Amino acid sequence: MRKRLAWPALAAVALAFGLAAPPAASAAPVAPSQSAVPQQLSPEIQQIVDNLPAMRERAAAVKAQLGLPDNPAQDAVLEAIDPTQYECSAATPPVAAAVTPDVSSWTFEQRLAVLHVLLFQMALVDAAYLPQPAPYTYGIRGEFTNVVNRTIRDLRQFWDIPSGDIELVPAHGRSMLDPDVNYRVFTAVYGFDPVASRVSADLVARELNSPVLEYGDLPIFTFNAYAAPGGEVIPGYGVSPKRIAFGDGVLEGFARVGLGDVAPQAILAHEFGHQVQYADDLMRNDLPAPEASRWAELMADAYSSYFLTHARGAAMQWKRVASFGQLFFQLGDCGFTADGHHGTPNQRMRSALWAYDVANSARPQGYILPALSFYELFVAQYPQLIAPDATS
Repeated sequence: MRKRLAWPALAAVALAFGLAAPPAASAAPVAPSQSAVPQQLSPEIQQIVDNLPAMRERAAAVKAQLGLPDNPAQDAVLEAIDPTQYECSAATPPVAAAVTPDVSSWTFEQRLAVLHVLLFQMALVDAAYLPQPAPYTYGIRGEFTNVVNRTIRDLRQFWDIPSGDIELVPAHGRSMLDPDVNYRVFTAVYGFDPVASRVSADLVARELNSPVLEYGDLPIFTFNAYAAPGGEVIPGYGVSPKRIAFGDGVLEGFARVGLGDVAPQAILAHEFGHQVQYADDLMRNDLPAPEASRWAELMADAYSSYFLTHARGAAMQWKRVASFGQLFFQLGDCGFTADGHHGTPNQRMRSALWAYDVANSARPQGYILPALSFYELFVAQYPQLIAPDATS
């Protein structure tokens, strides 16, 4: 099982933009919201609209191969998860609200370009699978570069896995101002038709190059981070490396709600937790996709919290980590049948609190558990973490 890419809030954000959410693989493809479609489209824009159904169909197959998500929930109700037993809120998480732009003045062409960006996760997929230009900076203005570089160095030293070949790269929204970057995402990763790819690539580059869309740096465009296990053959680029792609938008979003001092470390530690899972073969391929994803995400939450609060990790106070978690874990979901189910907010907080307790009770003081030993403790605790009557 590969770690899923998108956070559950993304589909709702796309709908808020007045754009069509990605359909399930079995659903009939749909065009952008008809209320937003002008009576007359230019031949180029009409071609792009006409191309979208085939692009979506192809993208569904590629996402399944790479472990990238379909946003809508699957139809089947899986017995592994009972949606009546967990508490979730329908309210928009504050951090998601902080990065949701006012779209009222957007043109149809701008909406269509943004649909491409969100539907195909363009900047993040490019960062995860294709060569990136150095030097690397993190944050829209590069303001998180030092803390991110320090944290990845500390994580490599903390966990006992081979990590010298795990690359950390930024995902900048402004990369999509280059139509050739967009074109290679469409053709090399998704395998779209070259002609359709070129017109869509040009549209995205052209429409994002405006102050309304912040020249590609709207935080929602890169509101994500992703751990790629490597080993995928990308036509024209060879075998993809092990990599963590860190979106500028997720850093900006948490900074806007007052958590810029802890979010870089916490999110990166979560993604590095997925790299621990890949290295030690801890994913569960024997479970249905929603439960396998929940297993992986709750474990990554635990690996992150253990590092963040351990005296020889980030050495953060639990109250600060918990403040971050209360917002971060609202990006957990109640999409119990969705392939990318991350666990409910309550389950995610329980996992983090449990890991803090493990770090806090380390004996001898300062002892770092080997990754596999920590995993064994997590396995033993897992039934309590997901139990509906769990209190801790």
